[in-house]
Amino acid sequence: MTLYHGSKKIIERPSTDMIHYACGFGQGFYLTPDEERAKEYAVSIGQDGYVSTYNVDLDKYDVLDLTSDEYSPLNWAALLASNRSIDAFSIEALSAKRYLIDNYTPQGSYDVVVGCRCDGVYTRVATDFINGKLSYRALQRMINVGETQYAIISEEVLDDLQFVGAEFVSSAANYPKKDFNHCKKLDGYNKRLNAASRDGDEYIGDIMKEER
Repeated sequence: MTLYHGSKKIIERPSTDMIHYACGFGQGFYLTPDEERAKEYAVSIGQDGYVSTYNVDLDKYDVLDLTSDEYSPLNWAALLASNRSIDAFSIEALSAKRYLIDNYTPQGSYDVVVGCRCDGVYTRVATDFINGKLSYRALQRMINVGETQYAIISEEVLDDLQFVGAEFVSSAANYPKKDFNHCKKLDGYNKRLNAASRDGDEYIGDIMKEER
C-alpha cells in the first residue's frame, strides 16, 4: 500500500526516534493514506513543506486495526489516554480514565496501529468523553468521521518502507485549506458536544456502572 508523511523536510529514512512527544498511538512514525491530507500536515503559516511517499506491505506484520469490528471507540480512547496527557477535572474523571486504561487498552505487541487520527480536536474529544461531557454515541460518530492514520511502531517495518519520492508543498496554496478543514472539524464537534442528549445516551459513568 502507499502511505504519505507531511513535514517541513523530506524524510527518506524515517525512524521512530523522530517522534519524541506523546502521540496518540505511542512513539512511532505517523503516516496517512490520504495524499491531500498529508499536504495539509506538511505546512504551517509561512512554512512550506514536503510530502514524502512510501510503499509498504503490511500483511506480514502485526497490525492493531482500531477501525475493525474487533475494537470499539473505548479502545481508541484508552490507547489515547495511555499515550497523551488527558486532563481529568474531577475524581470521577480520574476514575474513568483509569478504568479505560485498565480495561480497554489493547494488549499484546504490534508493529503498526491504524485508527482515527489523534490531533488537537480529537484529544479534546477524548478529554470530554472521560470527563463525562460527551456521550458514547457522539464519541462513536466523531471517530467514524475522523481521518485515518497509520502509526509505524517497530523499526522492522520502518526498515521495510520503500521511499518513492517527495513533493514540495506550498504553504500559500495549502495552509488556507488546512485552516478551513480544522475550523470545520472543530465547529462540527462543538455542535455535537452542545446538542441535546437523546433518550438512551450513555456516558462513561453509565458504562462503568453497567460493567461492574
